[in-house]
Amino acid sequence: MPAPAPTPEDQSQPPRRPDRGLRFIALLKIGKALLITGLAFGFFHAINRDLGDSVRDLTIRLRIDPENHIIRILLEKLGTIPTRNFHRFGIISLIYAGELYLEGLGLWFNQAWAEYLLIFATGVWIPEEGYYCIQHFGWGRFSLLLLNLALLIYVILALIRKKRAH
Repeated sequence: MPAPAPTPEDQSQPPRRPDRGLRFIALLKIGKALLITGLAFGFFHAINRDLGDSVRDLTIRLRIDPENHIIRILLEKLGTIPTRNFHRFGIISLIYAGELYLEGLGLWFNQAWAEYLLIFATGVWIPEEGYYCIQHFGWGRFSLLLLNLALLIYVILALIRKKRAH
């Protein structure tokens, strides 16, 4: 029995091969989303709890001196945060994590819309990161700016390559 003739849809476009760089970025985005989801649940867990006691218990479990200068500063700062803000922080964290999951899964499944979303979501913060890097220079902040610029340029070049291939 002869094989069926290919339909015009089959001949129109070859399937897109996944880009290893975009797959790596997808894994980074999904990993970051998992961490932020955990942070969101931590915020929700902290509602109506005595954070000072929680931090003291954690320092004892981790065998850190509770009288440590940094721990004392942390306890002072935690005492100034109204507990109603933890609900807001949790919601905002979940929304951001959802956007990161969307980007990561879209990139993993080689969706062009995810590349555009990544370009927008990363590019919108570059001017602000550059401003803060100039105002309050730090090597960590500068490295983050360079990393985000490299990611942005990589994704833009990947989109250009795909457009030329079609």
